[in-house]
Amino acid sequence: MSDDATSNEPAEPAIDPAGDPEVLLDVYDLDGDGEISPIEDARAALGVVDARLEEIAEESGIKGKIADAAHHIVDKLDND
Repeated sequence: MSDDATSNEPAEPAIDPAGDPEVLLDVYDLDGDGEISPIEDARAALGVVDARLEEIAEESGIKGKIADAAHHIVDKLDND
């Protein structure tokens, strides 16, 4: 009886990293310079972490409360 939300297995990526380079560039190239900079790469990773924390924050108990607090901090960093 495993629940997908609490599984330790990684979720399927929304975009296949080995997929079409033009799609990856469109998604991750935030400044439109035609390259994915280390900053843009880090922001993309931070967005994934933020989304996962938001999912965990919906759980009840201490785990949900800690994830909610962490989500608010990461969300601030991601959106600024």
